[in-house]
Amino acid sequence: MPRAERLDTATVVARAVAIVDGDGVSSLTFRRLAAECGVTPMALYRHVRDKDDLLDRVVDDVLGSFADRPPATGDWRARVTADFTEARRVFLRHPGIAEICMQRPTPVAAVARIYDRVLAALADGDITGVAAVHGFDTLMMFMFGSVLWEIPRTDVERERLVRVALEQPDRTPQLVQQAAELARRDADVYFVEGVQTILDGIEARQNAGREATS
Repeated sequence: MPRAERLDTATVVARAVAIVDGDGVSSLTFRRLAAECGVTPMALYRHVRDKDDLLDRVVDDVLGSFADRPPATGDWRARVTADFTEARRVFLRHPGIAEICMQRPTPVAAVARIYDRVLAALADGDITGVAAVHGFDTLMMFMFGSVLWEIPRTDVERERLVRVALEQPDRTPQLVQQAAELARRDADVYFVEGVQTILDGIEARQNAGREATS
């Protein structure tokens, strides 16, 4: 274990990320982190101001490489889809980080850069102003909802739901009708389809607004 004088902020944050990834955000306490770093809890205050600062740094660390990756290629829809698809992958690999982002505001540099690149892609599709902000927020809520819905579920749960429906076909006729699709649905495909549906709506509303003012 490192001695206090050799500890740096990057190491503190990396070990905090490891705790969140391994045992969940509720396990990230200053006492636990200090033990992982081989220092006293008070020594951590040389590197982070408080728990909020630590959580901000954890989010920024995990999202930083995604925020700085080269922009996706293609038209504005392809770029928005690529960004949200990658964001979903990051949060599925780091579900504790998704939980932090849902539980509290995360006004960190990496998040700001992600916001900016998506808004830039929307602007290339002539989606600007309030429409762009509303569209971004809708996509963000869908992405987080998808991640938090997917994390605790497996094919087993879907098969159980289908079995429950088949046991009462007179009361769940639509579920019975869609049983095959429900049992084999691919979460990756469904996510992309959901993003496309939202983008269709954003584009349609923007076009309708233009026609109304022309």
